Amino acid sequence: MRRFAGILLACSVNAAYAEVPFSGEWKYVEHLGASEKPYSTFDIRLTERTDGEIQGSYCFVTQGGNRIDCDPDGKAINITGHVAPDGKSAKVHFYSFFGAKDGVAELAATGSDLTWQVTKNPSGDFFYGPYKVELKKTPEDKHRGERQVVIDKAYLYGQPSASPATKIYVVKGDYVKLIKISDDFKFWQVQYVSSNGVAIERWIDCNAIASCP
Repeated sequence: MRRFAGILLACSVNAAYAEVPFSGEWKYVEHLGASEKPYSTFDIRLTERTDGEIQGSYCFVTQGGNRIDCDPDGKAINITGHVAPDGKSAKVHFYSFFGAKDGVAELAATGSDLTWQVTKNPSGDFFYGPYKVELKKTPEDKHRGERQVVIDKAYLYGQPSASPATKIYVVKGDYVKLIKISDDFKFWQVQYVSSNGVAIERWIDCNAIASCP
């Protein structure tokens, strides 16, 4: 009985550490009136470690695209903080890509919802907001950076050429990861992971994945 209880305790502890409710991509969209074009969008990408540390970045676009508060390269980290003991709220520090610094915001995560509320405005330069919004979690795209095969049978080549002949092929509906395009822009070097988990790198005709320039 003690051994069984110990296993349950270990599983519950591991599950608790595995829960990282803030990790993921979150999005808020604002429309004005009946316009189909968003007036503002606010995207947050966060990574929560098992020790409670949070880091990430945001991209805020407003005034129909006339104000864009984002990192042009998409690599900068402008949000850092720590999760509270309750595991559902967090205090983070952030800066604006327009130059404003030392902002503070409170985050609250409940399933697929994330609340962002600024409690201290960043200072020193421009910050356009938002100050309080509720974001929805963006479904994870497991095929990001990949292309789907659009023809019935697409052969994979060892070189960026349709010769020599090959017996290796992928079929319509399969996904391949793009690596680089050939000098003549006719072939893509791709990685394909087979059903048994083996990854291979070959070249594919750009027409087979609808990715010709």
